[in-house]
Amino acid sequence: MSFFQNPFPNDFEGNWLLGDRHLIPTFRVGPNTGRGQEYVFNWAEGPFDLSGNDPAGNATDKLYIIWAPRSGVTLGVDFKNWSTIEVDITQTAASSSSVTSSDIITDLNNNAIFSERFDAMLDDGRVAIRQKKDITEMHFYIRNGNAEDVLQFNQKAGIAEIPTFFARHTIENRFVFEDSQNHLIELDASNAVDAKLIDNAVDVRGNSLGFDSSIVREDWELLEGRSGIFEFTNSVDSTTTVIYSAGSKVGDLARKIIEVSGNTFNLPHTLEASDLITPP
Repeated sequence: MSFFQNPFPNDFEGNWLLGDRHLIPTFRVGPNTGRGQEYVFNWAEGPFDLSGNDPAGNATDKLYIIWAPRSGVTLGVDFKNWSTIEVDITQTAASSSSVTSSDIITDLNNNAIFSERFDAMLDDGRVAIRQKKDITEMHFYIRNGNAEDVLQFNQKAGIAEIPTFFARHTIENRFVFEDSQNHLIELDASNAVDAKLIDNAVDVRGNSLGFDSSIVREDWELLEGRSGIFEFTNSVDSTTTVIYSAGSKVGDLARKIIEVSGNTFNLPHTLEASDLITPP
C-alpha cells in the first residue's frame, strides 16, 4: 500500500535517506487546497441524498469531525490527542434524501459538542466549518466516508503514491514513531471508499492524477532507477549479467557484465524489455 492523503492545508514532504547520501529522493503529498488553516468547505452541490450508504456500506447521514487540541509545547508533541465528533446531519431535513446546506448547518450548530469548538455557516452556497480557536491551539479535519463521501469536504485534499516507509508520518502511527509528523492518512486500495478517493484524485488545477486503485506499485518501483544501492541483477546466461537500479525502465542506463575466457567486461547498456526482472 503506498497511497496517502493529506487532509491539511500544508504540504507534506518526506525525504528517503538512502545509503547513497548524495541522493535523497523527496516524496511529496500536496496540501488540501480546498480548505484554510482554520476552516473547511464542502465542494459538492446540494441538495444532498444522505439516505443511503457510502461505497463501503457506511451510512451517509453522519458526518465525522476529527479534532485535536494543543497538548504540549514541544515540537512533535502537539496535536496528537485526536478526538471524534459525530453529528447526524439529517435531523432537521424534511427528507434524508433531500438535505439542504441550511439543514446541515442547523444540525451541526445544534450539536453541543460541535458548537463548543466550531461554527457552521453558509459561504457562497457551501457548508463552511470554522474552528473557534486559533490554528496554534487546535487542528481538525473531516474523516473520509459516511457523509463526507457525498458532501466532499476532502475533494481537493492532496493524494500521492509514495513509499510505505512514510506510513510512520500518518495520524494512526503518531505514537508509534518518535519522528512521526502526524500529518497523513494511509489509503487502503481494497477499501471501496479509499479506492474511490484514489481513482478520483486531482491536482491543484482539478486535473485527474490518473491513479488506478487496482494498480498499487511496490516501493522499489517508486525509486524509478534513482538509487544506486537498490539494484536488480539479471543473469542473462552463463557469460552475461545485466545490473540496473530498482525501478528502472526500458531505455534507462544499466551495466552489462560479460565474462569470457577469464576476462571481465563492464559495459554501459541501455535497458531492453527482456532485461527487466520482477522480484518474487
